[in-house]
Amino acid sequence: MREAWYVPYQAQPLEGERVLVLAPHPDDEVFGCGGALAQLAAQGATIQVIIATQGAGAERRLAESTEAAALLGYPAPINWDFADRGLEQAIEALTERLLNTLLDFEPDLLLAPANTEMHPDHRAACDAALKAGARYASTQDTPLSIALYEIGVPLPANQLVDISAVFERKARAMQCFDSQLSEQRYADQIGGLNHYRSYTLGLGVTQAEAFHVIKATRDGVNLTLPSVQDQALWRCEAALEQMREKHAQAQSALNQKLDALSARQQETQTALAQSEERRRHAEQMLETIYATRGWRWLSRLKSLLGRG
Repeated sequence: MREAWYVPYQAQPLEGERVLVLAPHPDDEVFGCGGALAQLAAQGATIQVIIATQGAGAERRLAESTEAAALLGYPAPINWDFADRGLEQAIEALTERLLNTLLDFEPDLLLAPANTEMHPDHRAACDAALKAGARYASTQDTPLSIALYEIGVPLPANQLVDISAVFERKARAMQCFDSQLSEQRYADQIGGLNHYRSYTLGLGVTQAEAFHVIKATRDGVNLTLPSVQDQALWRCEAALEQMREKHAQAQSALNQKLDALSARQQETQTALAQSEERRRHAEQMLETIYATRGWRWLSRLKSLLGRG
């Protein structure tokens, strides 16, 4: 299979005019999609960030997220009051609250962690986003894009966003989270992940964020992420279907040309048959003339005159 069926080989920015971000904890929104949010904010998008949980040091961590938001260009996050590491137990309440927010805010782009993440709160947030997104989209005329982001585990990406131009700002925003950086080198690790994600994008791209983007429509949404192998297989099937369509189009064009040639051949054969019929008719008329008494006398006269 082709490499591009496993991972994108071209960067593509996220698109949205009204963007809702679900972050399980303060810092997830910056680590996972801070570069894309900076780009969307610069383009004039209306952005609302929801931080779902409150744990130890909640005020300090929210202040860190607020400082990072100012650096990246979007408003201070809203902090809900679910318990840290308690989203799995509160999944129904989280889904309902998120659905109400979707109905009130009316976004065209929803961002949430991927369900491939290790942290249970991240997986629960993804589950709530997919379920609430599906229910919201079922009431809308236009699709809702759901972009799942990665933090602790690389996801099966179908879209890579070039954040090279804004990565310095993202790096500064990540440094806002002193409470977390004192426990682990998250900023360095996320920077390494973003650098790794530029692997397929050429020399001009040094940093990228990866997403798995899903369209939620009235018909529903796929609530599970495919494996990398499944995703590659689907892209292979899509490429094969495109080849089949192109072949069918080429075959149709060829058939039209053959039909036109066949029609011309039929016209030519008809014209030849008509010409042959006229020739036979002329020969019959000539034979009839030769058989007349007048022609026989004329032939004798020409013979006598030496003209035969």
